[in-house]
Amino acid sequence: MANQEVLNGSERYKKSLWFCLIGMLINLVLGGAKVFVGYESGFVSIMGDGFNNITDVGAVVLLAMTFYYAAKPSDAEHPFGLGRLEYINASVISAIIIYVGITLFIKSIDQIRTPQNTEFTWITAGILIFSMVIKCFLAWFYERAGKKLNSDAFYAYEKDSLSDLFATSGILIAAFIEQNTGYHIDGIVGVIVSLLILYTGYEILKKSVNHMLGTISDESLYQDVKAEVLSTPGVYGVHDVIIHDYGPGRHFATVHIEVDSKLSFMDSHAITEKVTTQLRDKFDLQVVVHADPILLCEPKEKEYRRDLESAIYQSKLPVSYHDFFAVKKGDKIYFSFELTLEGKSEKTDKEIYEIISEKMKNINPTYHVKLLVDRHFISGKIYGK
Repeated sequence: MANQEVLNGSERYKKSLWFCLIGMLINLVLGGAKVFVGYESGFVSIMGDGFNNITDVGAVVLLAMTFYYAAKPSDAEHPFGLGRLEYINASVISAIIIYVGITLFIKSIDQIRTPQNTEFTWITAGILIFSMVIKCFLAWFYERAGKKLNSDAFYAYEKDSLSDLFATSGILIAAFIEQNTGYHIDGIVGVIVSLLILYTGYEILKKSVNHMLGTISDESLYQDVKAEVLSTPGVYGVHDVIIHDYGPGRHFATVHIEVDSKLSFMDSHAITEKVTTQLRDKFDLQVVVHADPILLCEPKEKEYRRDLESAIYQSKLPVSYHDFFAVKKGDKIYFSFELTLEGKSEKTDKEIYEIISEKMKNINPTYHVKLLVDRHFISGKIYGK
């Protein structure tokens, strides 16, 4: 994302329209030719593959409309814009692909039960080979569009084109074998092709639904954001980096940074503003930055941290800590921190608190623990008040 050209909505729509128009034209010509050849030769798998290409035309029309509406600015009803329409589009396309796969599967089963004579000609072979070349080009073309526009929708079309390429290869092999051996395997190949189509539809649907539900962003983006924040003078730690995806070019984030507790409010605010500006300029992120104070001048800070790390190690819990703060009041030392689960644990938040608190008291009876457990950014109750 950092190294990618950032296009505004209008520019994205104009560029996407050209990609869509070329894709529509190629699929329309290719699909029509394959349906005609399949009908004339009797190969149901070729006809099914042709209809799949024709549905791609409608899919690309829908994609162009999606880019048009996604380019519109945010409004009172949609304050984060309409960027997620691209993910909805991918879901609709996956449903169409799945429908085509189911239809072809049923026709192929009928072909297996009642084989029909087919006629393999050099024209048939030529159309199929031509189709393979075109689909290879379309896969490259859509992949280029996906990179240029940072669009998962175009990446979905790339995968669809590759599955078509492999499916057409199977059809060509089946037609050649059937013509030279007399074995009717067209229906069997049709089943295989339908399963490939169904799998492609499932993969696209899964990815688009995950985007709409809210899934973790690219790990490299997280690492780049953390590295950028840590490079800011005055920042001693970063955690709870949460990135919300509202469509390409519409990413919002929250970041927690650790700063010296002795800084004034104005100085802390200046650091958060600097982090906000850096992340917006470099990653095109709309960011809210929260500052957590840490003690840099506490002489026993390192000792306290070592004791906590020892308690975590002894507990054998898959957790790490952040937001660490320690203060001595009278004859007791109070610890405040958050624990993040790094793996699966059957323990409840309360059980985790009791285990850590017990381990800390075993190390030093004057230690008093207050903690909160983060479960994939969902915080629970604070224990040890």
